[in-house]
Amino acid sequence: MQRNEADGIIISCDFCGTDWDGQAAMVEGHHGSVICLNCVKKALEVAAVGEDKYECTLCLRHNIPASLPRWTNQPKFSAVVCQECLHQAAKALSKAPHSQWKWQGGAKK
Repeated sequence: MQRNEADGIIISCDFCGTDWDGQAAMVEGHHGSVICLNCVKKALEVAAVGEDKYECTLCLRHNIPASLPRWTNQPKFSAVVCQECLHQAAKALSKAPHSQWKWQGGAKK
């Protein structure tokens, strides 16, 4: 998520609203969507299937089957991340030396 302020453009996590400080580990999706490391960690723990098809905020795919796990931080934030994007973000953040975090991969616990 981006917003314009007097100092310029501020980048924030679409899932929790945390502003990027230039150092924090975040992954960018399409059209400037962003997910932070804390949200990736939380999503890996609680992602679940839903009742309806959905659209992923990061990859922008439409009509994703309800059977594919997803995570959203509702009711405060409406962004949704699909399992595929979540795993891609986790892999990328595991490789980033500044994240100091390693994902073990595989299915959620």
